[in-house]
Amino acid sequence: MGTARSALFGESRRGAHSGAGVHTRLVERFRVHGAPIDFRELCLRAVPTSTRLLVLDLDRTVHLDRNMGELLGWEIAAHLGYGPEYLADLEPTRAPGRMFLAPSRPLSSLRYLARAVALWGPPGLFYLVWGKLAWGASSLRRSTFRRFGPEPVRAVQRVPQHALLHQLAALPRATVRELATRVLRRHAADQTLDRADLDWLRARCPGLRVVLSSASPRPIVEAAAAELGADDFLSTEVEELEDGSSAPCDLSRLGRPLGAPGHISRPSRQRINAGPAKLEALCARYPDLLDPEVESVGMTDTGYGEDHSWTELFRTVIDVNSTAPFPPVVSYASPTRAVHSALLLTRAERDGAPPRLPTAEARELSARELGEVLGGLPAEIEALAGQLAAAEAEHADARDAARAALLAVEPELEATVERYNDASPRARPAELAELGRLLAQRDRLGARIVEIERPLSDLAFALTVALEAARASLTRPPAAPTPSMPLAVAVPHQG
Repeated sequence: MGTARSALFGESRRGAHSGAGVHTRLVERFRVHGAPIDFRELCLRAVPTSTRLLVLDLDRTVHLDRNMGELLGWEIAAHLGYGPEYLADLEPTRAPGRMFLAPSRPLSSLRYLARAVALWGPPGLFYLVWGKLAWGASSLRRSTFRRFGPEPVRAVQRVPQHALLHQLAALPRATVRELATRVLRRHAADQTLDRADLDWLRARCPGLRVVLSSASPRPIVEAAAAELGADDFLSTEVEELEDGSSAPCDLSRLGRPLGAPGHISRPSRQRINAGPAKLEALCARYPDLLDPEVESVGMTDTGYGEDHSWTELFRTVIDVNSTAPFPPVVSYASPTRAVHSALLLTRAERDGAPPRLPTAEARELSARELGEVLGGLPAEIEALAGQLAAAEAEHADARDAARAALLAVEPELEATVERYNDASPRARPAELAELGRLLAQRDRLGARIVEIERPLSDLAFALTVALEAARASLTRPPAAPTPSMPLAVAVPHQG
């Protein structure tokens, strides 16, 4: 699902539009790199030596067809089902993948499956309907925009994201870090880049900083940054404790373990690093990104279009192994000048394994050539952009009022969470009930915003389809990856 509204028409970091009624433009350079290549070759072709910041997504970007947040969730279920000693003994012989059944331990396998189904069954079914099935069915996909708003990817992915955060809160920090590192190393053959590649790139681009930014939770992103030798990372965050993390401030039964949470994250300490929130966090930490003279590159898989908003921040964007690659049309104020699309070889493929993705059609086009190839699509996209801008202006007052009402609940939520965390076991049920009431109120106010935004959502859907048509007219994307439930953002495109 594309996030056309945030990609083209969110509040730009560099202004709204041309001032002459123009909302969109074609990128100056568009290149599809064709046959799968290795990471270093892609950098030689697409990353200028003057680049100061390279931002990498994690899930399905650093590893082909692997969502590391999801895999960590399954690893936690295995840890609880089989026990840490048995898993540690078996680790040297374990194969990559989500499921792990041990025929020699049928009772443990049943316990593992029961835990996995209890934790992932409800959020998995939710995502299957509103994510997977909606992705391939036009009428259902349109319904996601009407049900969840102009950026449905972020809303749909929030359910499995919260489910994983609840699981992380049940284990000590050291245990989670060990499981995360184990998952990363077990899937090393699927990596599209490694520490040596990033060291090579820094030598080629003096002064370069490499940042990992993902909608996956902190433990897996932090572990991946350490394994890769990244300079920094940004991730989904909840309030940290001395020896672990808090449960998210969300009482949904979709993936939440039974019983009362031990400690709940204050809303002000909780952030899902997906969609435009990624850009806000990056700009807060690296304000030089706002300087149009600073060379920056964003690289992501954008498998669900959740990272299409990256064209509002980076001078160069690169999608890798993507099923929803960047379109050739961006907002008029976008800093993006070049869009690249590439298939990256994994470590196993570089060592001789056959490539898993089909070769794409190689193509390089200037803005003028794009205009000739795309025909009337740019004009259609511009018209939809204008309609969407007009609709946003028309509904701005009602939406701002609804958002103000929603924000007014936050201080009460914050205070209730603090009382719950400080309460005695006897007093906690009453505080939990009050928190549930406030969260239900917040949900109703959020639904009111979605209702107000429905005309915007209809236009955002039409715009998303038009942008995808523009991209599809240039080359066919790679075959869809094996379905799995994204636990990361963002959503957003986590990607």
